[in-house]
Amino acid sequence: MAHGGTTVLVTFALLLLLPAPAGAQLGTLASPGQLSRAHAALEGLTNCQKCHTAGHEVTASKCLPCHKAIADRIARKVGVHRDVADACVTCHVEHKGAEADLRQLDPRTFDHAAVTGFRLEGQHAKLATSCAACHKRRSFLEARPTCVSCHADVHKGTLGPDCARCHSTVVPFKQARGQFDHRRASFALTGAHKAVACEKCHVGGVFRGLAFDSCAACHKTPHRSVLGPSCTTCHVTDQWKTRLLDHARTRFALVGQHAHVTCERCHTTGPTKPLAFERCSSCHVNVHRDSVKDDCRACHTETTFRGGKFDHTARTSFALVGRHEGLACRKCHTSVSGQDVPLPAKVADFGGLTADCVSCHKDQHKGEYGRACDACHKTMTFKAGGFVHPRAPEFYGGRHAGIACVKCHVRPSLQPARSASAVVPTRAAPPAMTCGTCHADVHLGQVDSACERCHSIEAARFAAARFSHQAAAFRLTGRHASLECVKCHPTQTAAFPTGSGTAKRLKPLSSECRACHADPHLGQVNLKCATCHLTSSFAVPTYEHRALDTIFGVGGHASLPCRSCHKRETAQFPSGRGTAMRFTGLGKTCLECHP
Repeated sequence: MAHGGTTVLVTFALLLLLPAPAGAQLGTLASPGQLSRAHAALEGLTNCQKCHTAGHEVTASKCLPCHKAIADRIARKVGVHRDVADACVTCHVEHKGAEADLRQLDPRTFDHAAVTGFRLEGQHAKLATSCAACHKRRSFLEARPTCVSCHADVHKGTLGPDCARCHSTVVPFKQARGQFDHRRASFALTGAHKAVACEKCHVGGVFRGLAFDSCAACHKTPHRSVLGPSCTTCHVTDQWKTRLLDHARTRFALVGQHAHVTCERCHTTGPTKPLAFERCSSCHVNVHRDSVKDDCRACHTETTFRGGKFDHTARTSFALVGRHEGLACRKCHTSVSGQDVPLPAKVADFGGLTADCVSCHKDQHKGEYGRACDACHKTMTFKAGGFVHPRAPEFYGGRHAGIACVKCHVRPSLQPARSASAVVPTRAAPPAMTCGTCHADVHLGQVDSACERCHSIEAARFAAARFSHQAAAFRLTGRHASLECVKCHPTQTAAFPTGSGTAKRLKPLSSECRACHADPHLGQVNLKCATCHLTSSFAVPTYEHRALDTIFGVGGHASLPCRSCHKRETAQFPSGRGTAMRFTGLGKTCLECHP
């Protein structure tokens, strides 16, 4: 180490004694590398001693005279250099080239708040990894933690240097109006004032010196006569409408719907001129004309001004019950008294009506049943629901009960004769009580016209609730009893007794098994299926070989299942080729089955 140090000293001394061109050339050869761009002005042999001390490395005593701001931070133990002693070269290594950065700083791991004391939060947090956004020059020490060092003061200093009093880094500065708490100002914003844009009051960005001691500073009085300088006697800031005036202090207290009426609706000539209020007609028009002469308060209240509480039963001869109850007056009182002239929309003349139903309702019967509608109709529904047919009341029950009268009582249409007299409609004839009068024959003549033998007016859709197959030629037993009708009586389009059409086939139908069931034996046995099968399951419960030799019905043969001898096979059978259990053509000797 001593020998190496001596060599460096000798080399350095020789460099100082050489002429400038030669020394520069030799200095380039002896230099460990090019200086960074920040120290580029110190390139050359003659500048080495500005940073280097003969026989020693670069020391803080050589660096700090040039970097006085950092020396001050080291002395105060603040910032990045708060724990530095005097070994600058530990972090800042030179001779790495012109593009080398002497600052060993990683923005991704740098704790800006702990090191600098300035926390990057809110909108500033986006700049944490982009140092150049705030530090425009190479030195990081020139930036100041004041807003005006980066942002222009749009208030021109009128609000002081502490921008944080109004602005926050949480939102962009242009949105600060939504964050500012106006309660900190001399004029707190309440009610509708909160929704006013800042520039409506702060014209031209002026935030100081605004007049706010009276409402007239911003608002123009709408009153023709002066009511005093204090608007808050009557108005509040919620809606800038009259709210606080206690009208009960006058001789006319505002209650009900009157409480919601604006002042100018009544005070049309000014707020201080006395108004007449003894009768409702002083302000309201009598919409009932001469049909009602009492004061409005006899029927109406200030709660709604609509409907009223008129006792129609006590004060008239027509009680409102059933569907009439609750009807608006204009439902009936629509024309001028005694005249068939429509009333204006807001007029309800109560005179000129009679208690007859035809005064309001159209007579659908053209007068043929008289004017006493309540003989059939009731006010509960206006339908003839309570009417009982004196002729066969049981016929008009069940599914017939809900049918409209006009469905059965059809008035005949008459052609006018060649005369000047008008055609007088005749009364609807009583309908016949046979089913065919109203209902089409869905069976197309397959059965007689006595529909009531099978169908019932009590059943849904007039279903055949009275029909029992036990009374038919083919009784349903066993598995047949649970079958749906359509299984045997399909819907067909064909010729029927009353003509061609589509109907369920009722007859003629065959009662033989083969009419519905296929022959699984393919003609090997006769077609009298009931000889072996029952309708309870269609299976063969027991079979006795009566026509065969005795050996096939006794002993071990008697307990054998049929398939032991009668095998299923695909072959030619009497009714054709197919697959079936073989019954015919079997041998009767032992050797036929037993080898």
